[in-house]
Amino acid sequence: MIQEKDLPKSYVEAMKELLGEEYPEYIATLHQRAFGGVRANTLKVSPEKMCELLKSDLRKVPWVETGFYTDENRGLSRSPYYYAGLYYIQEPSAMTPASVSQVRPGDRVLDLCAAPGGKSTQIAAKLQGEGVLVTNDLSNSRAKALLKNIEVSGVGNALITCEEPAKLAKVYPEFFDVILVDAPCSGEGMFRRDNAVFQAYLKRGPEFFAPIQREILEEAAKMLRPGGHLVYSTCTYAKMEDEDTLCAFLEKHPEFSIDPLQMEKGFTESKILPGTIRLFPHKIDGEGHFVARLKKEGAIEHTTHHINQKKVKLPKEVEEFLHHIKRNWESERFYINREYVYYLPREAKLDRSLRYLRTGLLLGRINNKRFEPSQALAMNLKMQEWDNPVNLSIDDPRVLRYLKGETLEAQDEGSGYRLVCVEGYPLGFVKQDRMRLKNKYYPGWRMM
Repeated sequence: MIQEKDLPKSYVEAMKELLGEEYPEYIATLHQRAFGGVRANTLKVSPEKMCELLKSDLRKVPWVETGFYTDENRGLSRSPYYYAGLYYIQEPSAMTPASVSQVRPGDRVLDLCAAPGGKSTQIAAKLQGEGVLVTNDLSNSRAKALLKNIEVSGVGNALITCEEPAKLAKVYPEFFDVILVDAPCSGEGMFRRDNAVFQAYLKRGPEFFAPIQREILEEAAKMLRPGGHLVYSTCTYAKMEDEDTLCAFLEKHPEFSIDPLQMEKGFTESKILPGTIRLFPHKIDGEGHFVARLKKEGAIEHTTHHINQKKVKLPKEVEEFLHHIKRNWESERFYINREYVYYLPREAKLDRSLRYLRTGLLLGRINNKRFEPSQALAMNLKMQEWDNPVNLSIDDPRVLRYLKGETLEAQDEGSGYRLVCVEGYPLGFVKQDRMRLKNKYYPGWRMM
């Protein structure tokens, strides 16, 4: 637990200036336990149904429609419903930027600094499978965590990139309706939650991150269409990284203006930039954040971007497999890269100069004239879309056995792929051979 005497003098002085007589209340929170949170994934389940399944009357996060407070020791990350992607475990304040983004179904959205994916999965739920989400992180290792969370959540309309913002800006000029910049920052708002953040802060403070944030905003501005919204957020209190960064940006870009945020109970409006908000742990049940929403002047008609590729003739083995799924496939959206088969978002714009970890929904892999469906496809499906699923109750011991990668026994003889579900929510595939169900759950996701 951090003591006031451990805090750098410059930080203490800045916080006293920022908070005035509230400073002692803030310091007291450093000795209190951080709040845990969980957010319902409305691609799969309603908030009410999630609470019913978890058999808990969870307390709502007041400013986030799908967010709830939870005891972090409840073991939610071990529940089969977590593996089914029904919810995302997320700190309550971190739910704020995406919740104020004004994303609507059909929008083109960019999450520029996206890992580990909490805000991207929240945006994807707002899109409801329509439009396109480009979700990016420069770090390859962090982007892999982002990929997993996107796929567990059942998102099918995302392009996942691992790129410098400047490279993205060359490919996507004035392309996006909404851009989220949850900028890398010094993390002052996370001190009580994660001691590693505090230790990192002692080495790299606001002076290190402020220039990076300004560079990122410059590139983001190029990619936002006129009339679009840019949400800027950090988990720090540093004026240098928050108001100063935005003031410098607004001075350089008169085409942008602050789009005022609604002041919820406990929110603190910035005195320097009215309409932007600060979240303090002594005012709300959550960690420290800064959030601003900007609007780019002008208006441009949102024209549909058509996928620039010819219709793909699928191999016979792929077509035969897809016939098992009760879904209307659009042939121009299939995309084959080497042995991998993808289903692109309708508004996908691909460019060979970019590093993609995923281009839409990975359907599976062609291997020696056989089609092997992906874990991502299983997570994107509804049980009703699959003939003859293996639907298990939450108390069935086979659920945990499946998640651990074990072979299961079938109730009836058969052959071929089947979809394993828990209480109607897909977990993954098995391949039946007579009375045996060979486990096809992705090894890297198995319950340990």
